[in-house]
Amino acid sequence: MIKDASFENISEFNIEKIPIVSDDGLVLDLEEKKEIFHRLLEAHKLAKINVEMGNITNRGFATYVCTNKNVWSLGTNFNNTRNDISSVCGERSAILSAYNHALVSYMKNSQNGFDFKIKYLCMSSNIDINDYYDFIVPCEDCLSWLNTNRCFDENTTIFSFVRKEDGILKISATKLEKLLPYRVNLTSNKYSKDKKLKITNIAKNSLIKYQIDEILINKILLKTYEAYKNNNLTKISGQNIAASILFNDEIITFSKLDWTKRWFVEPLEHVCADAMQKTEGNLEIKAICYFGDEYNNSNIKDGVVSIKTLGRIRQKHANSGTLLILNLEDEILVTTIGEYLPKKFVQGYKI
Repeated sequence: MIKDASFENISEFNIEKIPIVSDDGLVLDLEEKKEIFHRLLEAHKLAKINVEMGNITNRGFATYVCTNKNVWSLGTNFNNTRNDISSVCGERSAILSAYNHALVSYMKNSQNGFDFKIKYLCMSSNIDINDYYDFIVPCEDCLSWLNTNRCFDENTTIFSFVRKEDGILKISATKLEKLLPYRVNLTSNKYSKDKKLKITNIAKNSLIKYQIDEILINKILLKTYEAYKNNNLTKISGQNIAASILFNDEIITFSKLDWTKRWFVEPLEHVCADAMQKTEGNLEIKAICYFGDEYNNSNIKDGVVSIKTLGRIRQKHANSGTLLILNLEDEILVTTIGEYLPKKFVQGYKI
């Protein structure tokens, strides 16, 4: 295998022959392919330096983003402490850098308009490139950003180095919509017992595994709806949400609580914390239900389902087969976490 140190010189590679792995059959011309390779390599170097300089988590990630105007910005993860509030991933660092660059350009020449859409994310890690057995995906904190329609669309593509079983270095290309297949689905705050129940094929397997029938699904949904109706603690933000989980034979529910428009108590995170205390940490979540008000205007769709919380509980207290019950406009959708978030982020250390 090629040693990681030899990646210092891009001229050593016949980039034309490096395969691109893509479910969509993506084809890049040679110059753009060279550009992507170069950006991935530079991000890899930055991620390594970040760890060498004392990144507290000992994990380095860096990302180059490219806007539709072909402006590139680079960022690395910044972990001042292990606390959530003091940590920013490489993707978000790069996006913030690109956004500020776009604002400055607009300020200098507003006649060009303000078009801030992310075309590419080139993601790298500090680990040896020979060990990139699978492509790198954004963590769920970053996916919660990417789930909006403000800066991202169905054409946004994520690139990463990958070496699978054959040991050949490749470039993986994955559309954002493959990682967030439900990002365009809007939930509803309207409920009717006559709503059609749609159950995906994968969810049907989970229903059998957890011995859940349609009666229990409707019971969970109704309890979540009642919590939504009785909640008067979201007048500040104007977005009311309730979430329930099923564990053992118990349903537990909590509603969104506003501190300010910016800060609130996310209901799924709260309800999972309550359940963890009840089970002394031995929690296995069988089903999750969301009900509430979707932010829906011409600029931003923030959504109801907390991707960040789904990703966190999947690390330990749920799994890809955990059911997800969503109240949509015309139907009740029963799917799974694994269908909602097809690719699990790998932490890289034991939790």
